[in-house]
Amino acid sequence: MTKTSTEMKQLVEEFIRITNVKYEDQTEKIKQKSDLVDWQFHVGTNVIVSKNANREDRIHINVNMRFPPEDSKLLISKNPSFSKTIMEISEICTICNMGHQWIKDGEIIAGLAIFSHVDEQNLNRISFHNVWDNVARVSGHVQKILRSNFSSFSSKNNLTDETTAKTMYG
Repeated sequence: MTKTSTEMKQLVEEFIRITNVKYEDQTEKIKQKSDLVDWQFHVGTNVIVSKNANREDRIHINVNMRFPPEDSKLLISKNPSFSKTIMEISEICTICNMGHQWIKDGEIIAGLAIFSHVDEQNLNRISFHNVWDNVARVSGHVQKILRSNFSSFSSKNNLTDETTAKTMYG
């Protein structure tokens, strides 16, 4: 039987609650700005779980990494290390079946989002946490790629925080 958006939201909140990670239901806040999102949870420091209004059949899990200004200065197309980094990040995301999107603030690259989805028909505790774990794992690899290609790259985006370290396994 097909799950409604509300049923998916209730399930997801239950799955998040199991982890004991702090989360916030941002649905009302988001709906004031846009009607593109049915509902959204901000989990821990950098995970967003949401249901887009234009997709009845899935939910999305994103890890959003924001870069401090000193790191953003390194992420320019003229920097050969950045070209190498783009290729390595694209490769790991492709291999692991993850999406990624560079976040721009004007001309500056301000961050990177790593994301995936869970289909409505497969939405259960195990599939949800498997996707969350995989998004977190790929995000951790991306951080390693950034630090290995840029020796002065900050580790302020520490992905070992409670958001990505907590899974259904504790």
